[in-house]
Amino acid sequence: MKRLILFFLITSYSFTYGQDDCDCKKNFEEISQKVKDNYAAYSMKITPATKVKFDELNKKINAKVKGVTDPRTCYYILKEWTEFFKDGHLFINTQTSFTETEPKEAVEARAAKVGTQKFTSEPKFESYLKSNQATLAAVEGVWESDDKAYRMGIIKTADKKYTGFLLNKRDNLWTAGKDKFMLEEIGENSFKTTYYYADFTTEETFSKQIKNVLKMDNIYKFYKISPIPTESASQDDLIHKLPDYRVEKIDEDNTLLVLPPFTIPNAPTYVRELVNQNADIIRSSKHLIIDFRNNPGGDETCYDAVFPFIANGPIVRKGSTVRSSVENLILLNHELKAIQDFPQYSAYLDPKLRDMIRKMQRNPGQLVQVSDKTFDFKPNPSNPQKVVILMNKNTASSSESLILESKQSSKVITMGTNTKGLADYTEVRDWGLPCFGWRLALPLGYSHRLPANPIEFVGIKPDVTIPDSEADWVSFAVKYLKSTK
Repeated sequence: MKRLILFFLITSYSFTYGQDDCDCKKNFEEISQKVKDNYAAYSMKITPATKVKFDELNKKINAKVKGVTDPRTCYYILKEWTEFFKDGHLFINTQTSFTETEPKEAVEARAAKVGTQKFTSEPKFESYLKSNQATLAAVEGVWESDDKAYRMGIIKTADKKYTGFLLNKRDNLWTAGKDKFMLEEIGENSFKTTYYYADFTTEETFSKQIKNVLKMDNIYKFYKISPIPTESASQDDLIHKLPDYRVEKIDEDNTLLVLPPFTIPNAPTYVRELVNQNADIIRSSKHLIIDFRNNPGGDETCYDAVFPFIANGPIVRKGSTVRSSVENLILLNHELKAIQDFPQYSAYLDPKLRDMIRKMQRNPGQLVQVSDKTFDFKPNPSNPQKVVILMNKNTASSSESLILESKQSSKVITMGTNTKGLADYTEVRDWGLPCFGWRLALPLGYSHRLPANPIEFVGIKPDVTIPDSEADWVSFAVKYLKSTK
């Protein structure tokens, strides 16, 4: 998932040509100038060892962009150039998403391998359910997705295995009876899940049945329609178990905190209210499990409200090294002015921006160090005594930086897989490009870890690896914590 840029960056310094004058060459000239003059890591990327290849690439791209006015063609030409830098935070934001078109035959081939149940209508399946009501498992029946896009049947197909299938035709490939997901029971009301997307590619995930609701992580919630459920989700379920982002008391010793993406509107306020309103639940548990999976990053201050629950001494947020260029100074001054109308942002961004601007003005053309920020916590032996952070290959950007900050606490254990590896290049801003309404995302800074300890496209290695065979990561963490008492 592409990293999102904070709202106020629409004030980025830029100019535009009239659209009638637009061609790919103008965008390339602008991009290459912006990167050369303002990209913090330029001198780290363009070295005597890489310059020959870079010069060859420039010559190649210059030839390719001549006369190109088609946005799609232009995008892929420029993408070849930006990818030279191997920086996930340096990319082109387009108004239209460009993706490689997959041959129709490839989708049809995958579809042919997906099974079909014999029930081609809801009335036929309802008749089956009525005839077998006495022996049905709790998960069998008719279900509807929370957005009402899918009307599904779920039927037992083998010991501890169930299949969810369509009850209505959607297109020529997604016909009534076509399998949509597979459930394998791994615990009470818990299932390892294989879900088929529209193009018949799959995702492995975890599902849990909570009374009349089947919650499929990161995909859907399904509500049971038939047979009529004997029990519906309670108010406590609706608050603490079913929301995507929640504080859930798992058992006497363990509480789960599932965090939202830090790109959502007013994310710092949302997270602060979530943890503060549930502070008693968090403090009542010996262990806190924080779910950082699939978090693409965003506003790093979202996590500040969590620090008091996990810290066991001071936590330091290291400042980046930023490039003092004329255009970067103009951009940051615009940003400083823009945030004054937004108190929720200016409260913490104003001091940081002023520090950056002051140091850049004093050191034109140089690399300058942004000041560290220290969260001055005291050693705290009280609950939570241990904190697990769950992370995966889609945990990215500032989320990775926050995990590293969390690991300054002796209470913290990371579990899962390596993260995505997009936290080396920082202070991402975007610049308007001359044509097609595109913008260039560009890091003004880089991490204090560089060049000695990069994580780009490698990620952070967990303290405890969760095996691929494990579907329920939260239960894995609970068992691990119990075994290490």
